[in-house]
Amino acid sequence: MRHAILFSGMSFRRHLHGLEFCYRTLVERFAFRPENVQVLSYDGSLRAFGDLETESNQPWPGDNTAFRMAVTAEGSGEALRQALARVAAKLAPDDVLFIHTSGHGGHRGTASGPDLITFPHCQRMKRAEFCAEIAALPPHRSLVVLMSQCYSGGFNQAILDASPAESTVVITASAETRPSFMSFEDRNWDSFQRNYVAALAGRDVDGSSIVATRRESGASPVTFRDAFEYALSCPNRNPYDSPQLAASPNSAADRAL
Repeated sequence: MRHAILFSGMSFRRHLHGLEFCYRTLVERFAFRPENVQVLSYDGSLRAFGDLETESNQPWPGDNTAFRMAVTAEGSGEALRQALARVAAKLAPDDVLFIHTSGHGGHRGTASGPDLITFPHCQRMKRAEFCAEIAALPPHRSLVVLMSQCYSGGFNQAILDASPAESTVVITASAETRPSFMSFEDRNWDSFQRNYVAALAGRDVDGSSIVATRRESGASPVTFRDAFEYALSCPNRNPYDSPQLAASPNSAADRAL
């Protein structure tokens, strides 16, 4: 079975757009069942922080169609804990769990490391709190964590240490001491998140085809490392991003979703 949690706390529109792209990729490309994908964002709706009333009804800018994901809960720390607990109650030894965190991240500059900015009022979920929830999961086959918030690289080793999965891959948009950035070309997206998910999907937000593997056969599955290298080198990446990849064992990065 495949399970997913997509999370953004104090979402801007571009974060909501990225969650939708990830949702479509998981459900349409990788056959995740919609009922096994929990989406947690802002106030539990398709609204974003600072929205005008009319903006919450706008189509998804990738192909100008309606949003397909259903937001199942608000983007609070408590809602994230509850989502992880629901997954924990169902995870079996051969299962896959995909977690994507977007929105904003903070860092107080101390050894406690970075944290997730959550709804409401920019509250914080500390790295140690998040990783304690990961450690409480039952053993399972694969854990994949994609983080696009600022300072997200500070989560990498802590997640590897906490994970009870047979294989764990953590992909982050930035180093521990660096912010992440929106796309220069189109402010509807976070740069690294869009490019990484597009590489996994084999298509960009507008449906145009992407080849993200250097192997001779374009039909070969795109590995987590393939997608990472594509996002590092594609022409429309924001040069100020500082993406990170960590895996345990190291060969886990050479597997595909």
